[in-house]
Amino acid sequence: MNELIWNRPFLWPWLLALPVLWAVLWAMLDRSRRAAARFGATTTDVTARPLWRSLRLTGLVGLSLCCWMDPRLGDEDVAVERRGLDLIFCLDTSRSMLARDLEPTRLQRAIADITAVLPRLQGGDRVGIVVFAGQARLWVPLTHDLDSFRGLLAEIDTNVVPVGGTDLAAALRRADEVADKDNLKTTVVVLLTDGEDLAGAGQQAAGELAGRGILVHAIGYGSAAGSKITVTENGNEAFLRSGDGQEVVSHMDERSLRELARVTAGEFVRADAMPLPLVELHAKRLLPMQKRAYDAGTEQGKKARYQWMLLPLLLLLLFEIATSGGRRA
Repeated sequence: MNELIWNRPFLWPWLLALPVLWAVLWAMLDRSRRAAARFGATTTDVTARPLWRSLRLTGLVGLSLCCWMDPRLGDEDVAVERRGLDLIFCLDTSRSMLARDLEPTRLQRAIADITAVLPRLQGGDRVGIVVFAGQARLWVPLTHDLDSFRGLLAEIDTNVVPVGGTDLAAALRRADEVADKDNLKTTVVVLLTDGEDLAGAGQQAAGELAGRGILVHAIGYGSAAGSKITVTENGNEAFLRSGDGQEVVSHMDERSLRELARVTAGEFVRADAMPLPLVELHAKRLLPMQKRAYDAGTEQGKKARYQWMLLPLLLLLLFEIATSGGRRA
């Protein structure tokens, strides 16, 4: 569509100041000329009248401002190269994540943390999610479509993985399968869990990812003191009990999560230590990372038309220099 647009339209109000600028310039130039005549000063230089010179100077400022506003008209193909990270979330959906030592539950807090970081991702970043309990399942493959990702994220609960338990190794290995094999150095896995690695193989799997160049960060949900797990039975809330009838208390295993993150030179963050742990992790560790290049090509853009203002600006400037009368003027 051939419509004239301005890249910096917020500068328009400054054009309203041009009449004021002209009046000030005219007053200054006219005052100088009248003062010279009053004291009998004479010069052989030919100088412009205050009216015309103030108009030219105001025109120079106006044209400069219009150039800065960057007018654009007409379409053209613009070469682009997008850059970004592949960010794979491994989200624990085991029943221990129903504990309420984080409000409203550990699982809902983790989902809220993922949702909070999405607006901070750059246009080239891709996100995916693996859900896991006693086994791991790909829930969302790597995608640029953040709106669809949000919708699928909101559907996650403790029923998406039917096998009980907490197998961190299965989650990490499933994330490894999801990763783009050509961009492992720009792939990051974020493990969101209470850290109860019942299978005991999480550190070994983290070492495998580290050997392939994939960085793993861990965010721990829960408290060292532990919390009972609230479940719904026959429409009523009750505490989860073990096979021998004892109420289950779930603790966050900070030590194992710290060691798991250390294996890949990643970072461990406690979710209860700050309001938005994933946002903090993104700002501190993910933004500084080197991004992969992808999708080099062209896209439609508007042609720059600042030259329309630049040519008369240069001509007027040259005329002003030529007629100013040199240093004495």
